[in-house]
Amino acid sequence: MRAAVYARISEDDLKLERGVARQLRDGQQLAARLGWKVVLERSDNDVSALKGKPRPGYADVLAAVEHDEVDQIICYHMSRLWRNRKERAEAIEVLQRHHVSVTPVKGPALDMSTAYGRAMAGVLGEFDTLESEVKSERIQRAALDRAQEGRANGVVAYGWRRVYQTGPDGAVLGFRDVEFPEQAAVVREIVDRLLDDESLRSIAKDLTARGVPRPNGADRWRPTTVRKLALRPGNVGLRIYHRGRPDETYYPAAWPAIVEQSKHERVVKMLGGPERRVARTSSQRRHLLTFGVGCCGVCGGILRVQSRRSSKMSLYVCLDGEHVGRSVKYVDAKVEDEAVRLLAMPDLLGLVARAGAETAEAAEQVAVLRARKADAADAFACGEIDREQLCRINDRIDSRLVKAEREAATMLTEPDLADLRAVAGPAAAAVWRGLSVERRHRLLVLLRFKVTILRTARGPGFRPESVSVEHVGTLAKLSDREGLSQPG
Repeated sequence: MRAAVYARISEDDLKLERGVARQLRDGQQLAARLGWKVVLERSDNDVSALKGKPRPGYADVLAAVEHDEVDQIICYHMSRLWRNRKERAEAIEVLQRHHVSVTPVKGPALDMSTAYGRAMAGVLGEFDTLESEVKSERIQRAALDRAQEGRANGVVAYGWRRVYQTGPDGAVLGFRDVEFPEQAAVVREIVDRLLDDESLRSIAKDLTARGVPRPNGADRWRPTTVRKLALRPGNVGLRIYHRGRPDETYYPAAWPAIVEQSKHERVVKMLGGPERRVARTSSQRRHLLTFGVGCCGVCGGILRVQSRRSSKMSLYVCLDGEHVGRSVKYVDAKVEDEAVRLLAMPDLLGLVARAGAETAEAAEQVAVLRARKADAADAFACGEIDREQLCRINDRIDSRLVKAEREAATMLTEPDLADLRAVAGPAAAAVWRGLSVERRHRLLVLLRFKVTILRTARGPGFRPESVSVEHVGTLAKLSDREGLSQPG
């Protein structure tokens, strides 16, 4: 009888592989007692089987079954083979076709060539899956508790240091994260320099040259590292639960904020746009509609510039390069005419002033709701309310807070308003001509210009109607409300 011995351990933080070695040894001893020949040994260390993650050792065992190289699979316990329902069902079918049985060191042998053996594998496997899922639910509930209490999850973040609380016997009872002055100063410097319009790459290069200590002991500062540090909600004392998921939620953190709320909101607004997610090259810096202002009317993709040597013409095309193509010269001219027309509107400065007032109102609403959440957290910490009451309060506030934060995100900040005031007015055309492409692009972003290149039939000449120009956001809402005209 040819046997494959398989071992698996879900968690092995130290990567010592002692658990899988012990399971393999027990499997070998069982095979020797039964007089079977071990033709294959495989293991997967520090790998969970519940979520169907890749398991190279398990895949090798199934491949041996498919090639009729083994008659038996030996494992310490059937749960070492399967935790996932789909994976278990698929494997039982494979084992049935090839008349391969499973013999655990601990547990009954299962003959997969019989209906009884397959049924028992399914029944016992369900209890293994149940055990894992119940454990997962407990872990998730504990994670929610930590989030609602604002406690950190994992290692201490850059900008703070961890202070442990111990009992009389020296046992660790808990911890709290406090500001690490040297690292917190670096985070604040990064935010300030970004708000001064310095590039991520330039900041990373300077920090590396100065020998500033890096997060996680990295060899050098990278633009992605700088960006992540600047965008962290933890900088303003917010704890994220279920990051990146539809039910992502923010809770007041137990650690102190290290960045001013207003600066954080501005830097998030600055770095969060699609224009900052595209790598800026020297060629892109010469063009107005890259970095997300322009888009393809067919696929919705962002625009890039393609140069044609034969005609010495530059075209705006989408990333696919096949849907649309329009002359950079003529498209820019139309967009700039519309921008100057808007900036020269007699009522624009009045709109800007009213936008500033509405921005302040939106920010105040967000601050009030966040303060209410913080008050609820303090009341819970003091025992004035229980956890169920805290959850109800947070649920009621969160729905309003999400709406208020989305509204505030569309508002213009005071530096944005200052940039507009510097250009708006009767002399807008003359001021515009003296601006760099970067500055013009920034104004288009502030005015929430959206330029769409539409598909048209081929033919000579530039057709202005093939380029749609509109502006959205705070000023657009005020324009619509007060009956002012939109760009064409």
